[in-house]
Amino acid sequence: MRTYEALYIIRPDITDEEVQAVTQEVEDLITSNGGVIVRSEVWGKKRLAYEVKHFNEGVYVLLRFQAEAEFPKTLEQYFRISERVIRNLVVYFDEQMLRLEAEQETLRQEQIARAAATGERDGDDDRPRRRSREDRDDDDDDDDY
Repeated sequence: MRTYEALYIIRPDITDEEVQAVTQEVEDLITSNGGVIVRSEVWGKKRLAYEVKHFNEGVYVLLRFQAEAEFPKTLEQYFRISERVIRNLVVYFDEQMLRLEAEQETLRQEQIARAAATGERDGDDDRPRRRSREDRDDDDDDDDY
């Protein structure tokens, strides 16, 4: 079995129940064809970069799954005939990509553990850090040309 990731966009004008029905249909299609769902995330309604089938928004769904090599054609055919899916992309994750992703996750967990042990925040905070008076004073010395 191979690992794949599908990102598909559902029409924004359908109800939440219908969105759940579409995601369930896709997951059932995968499992009924011998596949395994690894992760399924509904990202919600987002603005599209450009108009797709007369829509400026869509409900994004990310799905990682494992299936046989022939299955993505079946899934793409389902997406093509479904009137509720306005755009889709299915990509294959090779072993190198999966290994790299696992290494990145391990590093991230180690950073979180180090930050927790030292009482620091994790490095995901993008806000500017407050500089100490010494740092500001050092910057003033650099102005002497």
